[in-house]
Amino acid sequence: MRAVIQNNYLIRCLLLFLFGITGQECLAQNYTLTIQVADSAQVPVGHATIKINRQTSLVDSSGRTSTSLPAGKYRLSITAVGHYSASLIISLAADTSIKIILNAREGLLDNVLVTANRNVRRNQMSTQSMNIEQIKRLPVVLGEVDPLKTITLLPGIKNGGEASAGIYVRGGGPDQNLMLLDGITVYNPNHLLGFFSIFNGDAVKNMEVIKGGIPAEYGGRLSSVISVDTREGNKDSIKGSGGIGIISSRISLEGPLVKGRSSFIVSARRTYIDQVARLIAPDSIGDNGYYFYDINAKADFWINKNNTLFLNFYRGNDDFTYVDNDEKRSPRTFNAKWGNTILGLTWRQQFNKKLKQELAIIRNDFNLDSRLSFGTNGLLFSSGLTDYQIKNDWIYMASPRIKWKWGAQYIWHSFRPGAGNSSAGIQEFKTNINDQYAHEAAAYLSADLNINHWLSVVSGFRYSYFNQVGPTEYVQYDPDGSPTGETARYTKGQSIARYHYPEPRFSTLFKLSPTASIKLSYTRTIQYLHLATTSAATFPSDLWVPSGKVVQPAKAEQLAAGYFKDFANGAWELNVEAYYKIMSNQIEFRPGARLLLNQNMEGEMIFGKGVAYGLEFFLQKKTGKLTGWIGYTLSRTERTFPDMNNGRPFPYRYDRTHDLSLVTNYTLSRKWNLSAVFVYGTGNALTMPAGRFVYRLGINAYEREPIFTSINQYDKINDYRMPAYHRMDIAFTYTPRPDKKKRFKSSWNFSLYNVYNRYNPYFIYLDVEEQDQTIQGKKVFLFPIIPGVTWNFKF
Repeated sequence: MRAVIQNNYLIRCLLLFLFGITGQECLAQNYTLTIQVADSAQVPVGHATIKINRQTSLVDSSGRTSTSLPAGKYRLSITAVGHYSASLIISLAADTSIKIILNAREGLLDNVLVTANRNVRRNQMSTQSMNIEQIKRLPVVLGEVDPLKTITLLPGIKNGGEASAGIYVRGGGPDQNLMLLDGITVYNPNHLLGFFSIFNGDAVKNMEVIKGGIPAEYGGRLSSVISVDTREGNKDSIKGSGGIGIISSRISLEGPLVKGRSSFIVSARRTYIDQVARLIAPDSIGDNGYYFYDINAKADFWINKNNTLFLNFYRGNDDFTYVDNDEKRSPRTFNAKWGNTILGLTWRQQFNKKLKQELAIIRNDFNLDSRLSFGTNGLLFSSGLTDYQIKNDWIYMASPRIKWKWGAQYIWHSFRPGAGNSSAGIQEFKTNINDQYAHEAAAYLSADLNINHWLSVVSGFRYSYFNQVGPTEYVQYDPDGSPTGETARYTKGQSIARYHYPEPRFSTLFKLSPTASIKLSYTRTIQYLHLATTSAATFPSDLWVPSGKVVQPAKAEQLAAGYFKDFANGAWELNVEAYYKIMSNQIEFRPGARLLLNQNMEGEMIFGKGVAYGLEFFLQKKTGKLTGWIGYTLSRTERTFPDMNNGRPFPYRYDRTHDLSLVTNYTLSRKWNLSAVFVYGTGNALTMPAGRFVYRLGINAYEREPIFTSINQYDKINDYRMPAYHRMDIAFTYTPRPDKKKRFKSSWNFSLYNVYNRYNPYFIYLDVEEQDQTIQGKKVFLFPIIPGVTWNFKF
């Protein structure tokens, strides 16, 4: 055994020498220091910053970190958003584990919006983290906290406009973001057709968005990773919190299952727009209505100091009903229900001071059910997607300078593109679109190397695999892409289309000084699933479809470079990043494409490529009574399709040349806090008719007059810009008794959305006056100035 240890020791020294690392580690015995950060209720504090002498590191989402150090004395300083900082001195003479308790700040925010020095010293670039306490301070529409909307205030991240569910990161589409809830993929993260997200602020702990330099452990999407972590319950006593707002209420309950060892948390919310509307105007509202609800639940089981189990559950549903009671015809009723159900079991294991692993088993469902009835006629449409997933991730801290990560993932996809039936009187017709199935798998390996005090490198390699299999039927196409009229049948498990690609990842950090750095990254990503949509918002008619014989996997390659600088002892931070991204196998649908109940959906698609490039600025003030940031993006996004715009490049619909956000928080007193947000963006690109001609259809036999119709003529695609979008929101948070020692505490949030009542256009249509022979463009807007009031409490 001793010989083996000596050989490994010599090999490690040789590797360190080859990477240019000083040989100090080979000359002295190193010991492992494991640090666990938690609050007074024994709840882990994730993403806290730990400074050991002059070295800064971050704990993971479970509040744990490990490092290898030579024997000696060390000063530790620990800071975390929403907590008082702590410091201590330790003497390291053997492998040591310590637990650090941070006291929560009950009254004021910690005046830190993003973890201090995170961007300057961390090798990962194009990354931003936010704590839920920061998110709760910002103004929101109708008083409902929405973590997903908050990240659109960061540079490089855009929304589609008013009431748009899509998030567009560095020129990518809304389906090109990997949305994760506790590591589990979310396919539809929206409620109320995009007004709100499914992420309940009472259940969320923090969120992180990665726009570039995506680590090798993430894949399956082209543009970004948006990861939301929910918090763990209190292990000491039963606690609760909640809020009552204008359109919704929420409640959370948490506490120990076994005191000090395991805990639970359950959060639920529901809107009551439908109930309030029926009370106010029962005659005009009638049977119309809309509501959504969601439930988050999480339990953690501490088996021993090295093994912990986590059980995650989410269920949410939207229910929309519209009834048209026109006296001249039979009443028409439309009802749509859609939602997600997520269940995940995770096992975290610490083998020793250097090696740990995480194993997760996951089931994920998205379902849609739409019904339309008019008189004796009716139509039913249903679709959905089910995933079964298993993934395993490992981390090995070989030394203070080398950290290895590796793992594998497998997903079984089951797609339900649509099943429906219709009835006309006593006759009934049924339509079934064949289900589709696919295997998706990936394996990865990455190394985080601190080569010396000024150079760090993260090099990763991911290899992904996708195989669409039967049983199903497929329409056959000729070489020109036209259906031949023949159908190919595939038996269960038979391969239809198989793809596999390498996905290299690389990023490097050059430390110019203790307060400044330069970062470079290269990322190649592959996406095998595509969102079939022709609307700006992810309306529940959208369908996820797999890559196959006709639909190729989408690909993207991104280069990014950035400069990061701290000022005034960390009180200010400046980030400047430039990126260039090339995308291939992008999908658009032909005009008038039919997505629902279409066995020949591939025939409605056309394929092209895209390019996106831009410059992002982010200036942040992190301490003092006044905190906040300014984010600005100068960018360009284009698409090129051989079958569109005569093959010439055209602006992507959500290309936004200028995008500006200004976010401020100001502490007026211990009781009052003021927040304000201002946003400005270039108007979305859209296609408008360049002319119009009149076409004679025939003669009206009864009136013996000719029948004419007007047909619009179009020239270029997306050559017109909507008016610029800008808006200002403000909010006041009032805490009546911030120093109250009793368990029950409360606060009020007063907000104004769109303070100066800007009429931001949702869409533009043409109004034609036939008699005057005039055409006038008219804007439709959604949100005027909207007040919001929410009473928040906890006990």
